[in-house]
Amino acid sequence: MTSDKANHAPTVTHFDSRDQARELALSLVQHATRQVCFFGANLDPILFDNNAFVTSLSEFIRRSDRTMAKFVVHDTQQNTAHGHRLLPLAQQLTSSIFIRTSSPEHHELKQYFMLVDDKAYLYGQYSTRYQGRVHFDDMAETRQLQRLFDTIWEHGHPDVHSRRLHL
Repeated sequence: MTSDKANHAPTVTHFDSRDQARELALSLVQHATRQVCFFGANLDPILFDNNAFVTSLSEFIRRSDRTMAKFVVHDTQQNTAHGHRLLPLAQQLTSSIFIRTSSPEHHELKQYFMLVDDKAYLYGQYSTRYQGRVHFDDMAETRQLQRLFDTIWEHGHPDVHSRRLHL
């Protein structure tokens, strides 16, 4: 016995280029309804430092006062030095976009991942390569990654480099 759902079961999509990773990250944020989370070495310029992503993230955040985006990275110094497009948006929407730096105990983690709501993820084993997988409907894997993200988030600290300076 086969059901329509079984015949149309979502599958994992593998990616192996910068362009594919950027398009998939954009698609994920466009499908977000409550929360976007990201962990990686930095605020990845390929994935996030483009007008399409920043515009989509801004639209997502402004949809509701309950939506939020959380980023935990090892370091943002390069991002701030090069004028990353995500930073002004985060400085403008301080109650909805949060950027933290990971604690030294998590610096050995080399992977990156983006989580959307409780069901979708983009995952790469090495933050220096745009190779990995994405799934738009995998609650079990997304929850497992969310537990890891939450641990990293709890041990992290607000990022001093991306904060707005009040003069």
